[in-house]
Amino acid sequence: MWLFDVFARLYNLNPFTFALIMWFVVLVITASVTMKCPTRRGKLVGFGITSVGAVLILRHLELLTLSATGKEIKGVVTNFVVMTLGGLGSGLLAVAISKGPNKAEIEQTRNFIRGWGLRGFEYLYVFILMCSLALSVLCLLLWFFGWPVVTGHAVSGLLLVFLGAVLGCAIVSRLRRLMKWEQWGVGLLFGLLLFLLPVYVQAIGGLVSWSLAAVLGFHTVAGIAMGWTVWRQRMEWL
Repeated sequence: MWLFDVFARLYNLNPFTFALIMWFVVLVITASVTMKCPTRRGKLVGFGITSVGAVLILRHLELLTLSATGKEIKGVVTNFVVMTLGGLGSGLLAVAISKGPNKAEIEQTRNFIRGWGLRGFEYLYVFILMCSLALSVLCLLLWFFGWPVVTGHAVSGLLLVFLGAVLGCAIVSRLRRLMKWEQWGVGLLFGLLLFLLPVYVQAIGGLVSWSLAAVLGFHTVAGIAMGWTVWRQRMEWL
């Protein structure tokens, strides 16, 4: 408990103590990551940590209620955070960009994409395919019987998402047979996903307004069923 008391006293010492503690923590984490993984990927991760940390610290400073003197000190602290973390992140990014990946890193990235990357996208697209197909059939029946919550636009959107999910599954299956196209394929799958998700959310908007619990329950059950199926398959492979 004494450690908590020390932290509480430091936190209440002045309004900027927590920001400085966050700055120190971000600096230590970035240094630890870059020293433990002195590769191009490690430097990119370090750049991401410094960027996110700087944004959080600046956001915290903006939420402070300060006097006139405190606002002047806040400007100094803000400049300090931007110069230190921003300079560190820029340096890491510059080194990561200027230093190209070696063959081992390229092969490691490709193996990761072939393994976890494509598998993750496959599971995600199959989940979207199942949900959109089930909801398309349900909404089509409700729309046919004139249920006011479901519109023809919602049915069309769900069918579009279903076709997009089928396309995504086909792309994943094709990428498993191709070599040296993994990164382009993952980018294409990610772009297709960014297109399908807003359409899907907009299509089920009527159902959400009718019963949010029912929509969440349906997706939860579908996720559990898919997770159980994937787990059973992996156990059979082992």
